[in-house]
Amino acid sequence: MSQLSLQGALKRQSKPDDSSSKSRVSFFRHLLKRVSGKTIYVYGEPYLTRYYLIGNGSGKSMEVYVHHMHKVDEFRWLHNHPWSWFFALVLSGSYLQETIDVRTQKTGYQHIRVVNLFKGFNRYHAIRKLPNGSAWTLVVVPPKRSDYEWGYWDSARKIHVEDNTIGHESAETKSFGTKELMD
Repeated sequence: MSQLSLQGALKRQSKPDDSSSKSRVSFFRHLLKRVSGKTIYVYGEPYLTRYYLIGNGSGKSMEVYVHHMHKVDEFRWLHNHPWSWFFALVLSGSYLQETIDVRTQKTGYQHIRVVNLFKGFNRYHAIRKLPNGSAWTLVVVPPKRSDYEWGYWDSARKIHVEDNTIGHESAETKSFGTKELMD
């Protein structure tokens, strides 16, 4: 994502009469123009942009990201993560996530407005709705589990389907900044 399109996206997040939104946007601009990251595109449109504040995706230590969720997970099953937990603080917007615990088969939907503490290797999720059109989150993750199997949950067959892509043949990832990214 170019800096111009990032700035345009951030401008659209603020409301002219909301000084706290303007301050938040100014802080985002200042911080994010100095970090490296990547944008994942699906069907040629931005799906997710990840800014690496701490770490480079290697998973060897705790990492901190800013995520800009542009689109929902409409094209894929629920997915898992290589961490025993992750913490997401909503900076702007909100999102509706669908979840399943594959041990218990318990499913649910949560509207994440402030904090999402997602725990357990047996849990899968997908972003199903972005009520404000997009969402910005600050994400903290522990080191990756070395033997994880990134993938998706096939609810019809009740099995894990391994996949090392984002799950769609039209996906493309573009990196930006100077940091060499490992994921």
